[in-house]
Amino acid sequence: MQMNPVLENEMKRNMRSMRSSWVIFAVNLLLTIVAVVTYFGIGGKEKYMTAGQYRFPIQCYMMMAYTLFAMVCVLVPGVAGGSIAIERERKTLDILLTTHLSPWKIVIGKLEASLCLVFIIAFSALPAISLILVFGGVSVADLLGLVAILVVSGIFIGSIGVFCSSVIKRTTVATIVSYVVVFLLVVGTVVFLWVMHYVLNIRAEQIGNYDGVSMGRGIYLLLLNPVVSYFGLLSKQVGGGYELLQICNHLGEYSNDFGVLHMLPIAIVLQLIISGILLFLAGRCINPLRR
Repeated sequence: MQMNPVLENEMKRNMRSMRSSWVIFAVNLLLTIVAVVTYFGIGGKEKYMTAGQYRFPIQCYMMMAYTLFAMVCVLVPGVAGGSIAIERERKTLDILLTTHLSPWKIVIGKLEASLCLVFIIAFSALPAISLILVFGGVSVADLLGLVAILVVSGIFIGSIGVFCSSVIKRTTVATIVSYVVVFLLVVGTVVFLWVMHYVLNIRAEQIGNYDGVSMGRGIYLLLLNPVVSYFGLLSKQVGGGYELLQICNHLGEYSNDFGVLHMLPIAIVLQLIISGILLFLAGRCINPLRR
């Protein structure tokens, strides 16, 4: 199968620079520091270190997993956010559009270049994370599942960056907007739901209703949050699998709600669908033949 020429060019450009090597080194160094601090920090509280303690490696695994996800959220928008805008600033986008490559193939190639960074980071970090296998509690399937959810999150975040880059002409502005959108999805959705729930509680107490309020269908806003799907996966791997439901129940009664009970697969499917829509719209934005 022939490689996308855009992806091939981006890989040559990125892999030949020292920046990629330094990024990989920094991510793995950070993961190692997090693992060491978590491991010895927990043991320091107990005033002993017992490698056989089950919760020590699990805590390390969770902290490294969340650190890895944070790195994806920080790095991918920076790569994808200016991917098309920089071609426009360099006056090379029109040249690309005159080749046999369709606008959507260019967009997909830019997204694939962003995903290459996710793959490199994820697989380079596997040796450090896989040390948890020595202590048990996490299987190889769990590690592969972690990589898979990182790729899904990378596709979702990367498609947002590519779309912003296709709509906004300036590279800097497109990158900043990409970071803002990702921040609003990751942090803004949670803050919005909790603030609205607090306001509704105050209003209910003012009219004498002390039974509590529910966010209703508003809880489905969390489906757009990539952290929710990531947390849902880790909950199933190292938790009881019901932690996400417990969090949602703080905003209402969702014990029998189908959407909340199956939030992880629904969130993954929805985010992939939105990614496809954003990539299609990005292709239309750079298509010179669009009406």
